[in-house]
Amino acid sequence: MRDRRIAVWTGLALLAAGVACIIGGLAWAFASAAPDDRQPAADPGISPVTAVALPPSVAPGPGEYSSAPETGSPHSSAPRTNSPQTGSRSDSVAAWAAGVSGATGIPARAVQGYGYAVIVLHSETPGCHLGWNTLAGIGMVESDHGRHGGAALTADGTESKPVIGPALDGSPGRRDLPAADHGSLTGDPLHDHAVGPMQLLPETWHQYAGSGTSPQNIDDAAIAAGRYLCAGGRDLTTASGWWAAILAYNHSTAYADLVYHYADTYANNTR
Repeated sequence: MRDRRIAVWTGLALLAAGVACIIGGLAWAFASAAPDDRQPAADPGISPVTAVALPPSVAPGPGEYSSAPETGSPHSSAPRTNSPQTGSRSDSVAAWAAGVSGATGIPARAVQGYGYAVIVLHSETPGCHLGWNTLAGIGMVESDHGRHGGAALTADGTESKPVIGPALDGSPGRRDLPAADHGSLTGDPLHDHAVGPMQLLPETWHQYAGSGTSPQNIDDAAIAAGRYLCAGGRDLTTASGWWAAILAYNHSTAYADLVYHYADTYANNTR
C-alpha cells in the first residue's frame, strides 16, 4: 500500500511539473512580445512620395539641395541655392500642401513646413527616410500644428505670437532643467522651456538648427526636429528605428503611442 501511495504522489508531482512548464512557456512567450517590437500596419516613417505623391518638381535629386546649416531658412533673406521654396518649386509645395490640408485638416502652412523639412532631410540623411506625417504627428501632439494658446502660423511660417511651454522647474510632472541658454529663446533666465511649434528644448535647438533660424518658424523648427529624429543613423522605415526616434524626442510610451496614432491617421487619410 505504501509503495502504491508513493507511485500516486510521484505521478501527481510529474503532472504538476508538466503544467508548470507549459504555463511558464506561455508567460515567456507573451513577455517577450515587447511593445517596441510592433510593426505598424501603416509605417509612420513612410516617405511623402509614398504617403502623398509630391510633385516631381520638388522631389530632390542626389545632392541637389545644400544641407549646410548656413544656407539659412526658407523665409530668410540669405541666398539659398536651388531652394525648393523659390519660384515654381514653392508653388508646387504649396499646391501639394493644400491637398494634404484638405484631406487631414492640418493647416496648409504647417503642411508646407513638414513637407519642406522632409525634402531637406532626404537630401541630408537619405537613409533616415523621414516622413512628413511623422513630423505632423509630433506637431499635432506638441502644439496643435502651431495653434497652441491662440497662436497661428503666418504666411512665412512664423508664429503670430511665441509658443513657449511651461517652465521645467521640477514641479509635479515636470523635469527640473536650468536655462541652457540663459533664457535667450524663452525669456526665462532660470529654467528651460520647450519652444516653438515643435516644442524643442533650447539645448536641442542650438545643436540641430541652422544659423539665422527661429524655433518659432515651422520650416526651421521642422528641419531641426527632423535632424534630431534622424540622429544616430536611425532608419524610420523600421519599427525599431521609428519608435526609438519618437521616444528620444519624448521618453514616454503614451506620448509615442499618441504620435503614432496621428502619423498613421494622416498617412491613411492621404492615400
